[in-house]
Amino acid sequence: MPDLSSYLQLVPSWNSVRPRFMNTVAVLVRPMVDAQTMLAQLTADFDIDTAIGVQLDMVGQWVGRSRWVEMPIRGKYFSLDVPEQQVGFDQGYWARPYDPRSGLEPMDDDTYRTLLKFKAIANEWTGVLEDIAPALAELLPGIALMDLGDTKTGLMSFDVLIIDAIEPILLAALEQTFFIKPSGVRANFIASSVPGQPLFGFDIQTATVAGFDTGAWNKLLLSL
Repeated sequence: MPDLSSYLQLVPSWNSVRPRFMNTVAVLVRPMVDAQTMLAQLTADFDIDTAIGVQLDMVGQWVGRSRWVEMPIRGKYFSLDVPEQQVGFDQGYWARPYDPRSGLEPMDDDTYRTLLKFKAIANEWTGVLEDIAPALAELLPGIALMDLGDTKTGLMSFDVLIIDAIEPILLAALEQTFFIKPSGVRANFIASSVPGQPLFGFDIQTATVAGFDTGAWNKLLLSL
């Protein structure tokens, strides 16, 4: 993109040797150069892959998804044997009957960007499970979809196998807002008890499911 010097070089030699004339031209041209630079930067400022902070919030308003997610209040109320809370004796407050148990938390830019991309993918999805699996795997590495083939029973469900750790706030956002799935079909989020390890299963040996000495126990995170 042309900068100020590119325009000043267009001044004829008869005038370019006059400092006051060149300073006047520079003062008049600089605002237009700055405006061009600002307009060219707008595309990157509001691109879903590069936007940050309030710019990404504006993208979220256009997409229709907020950065804020309802999450359980952690680190305040007394609890026992709840690792996520980590508030025990002489630390936590007793939860009274009408005290709030949850509050709104903002997602960081990377997590929020992933959620917005989920929405963009949903807008173009054909409804076929095989068409959505590659896109989901790109957004969440270490994820795989498994159709349970239970249409004859009337259940119609599939498993979302998660190998890598997933942020709790993203999981809550998917549960509260949307997850890409056909209407009337249940999606079971199943994670590996050891992040990064395949899930335990018989008669299969892949990067997602493995047998003894390799696969980790499965844990159900949620069903939608």
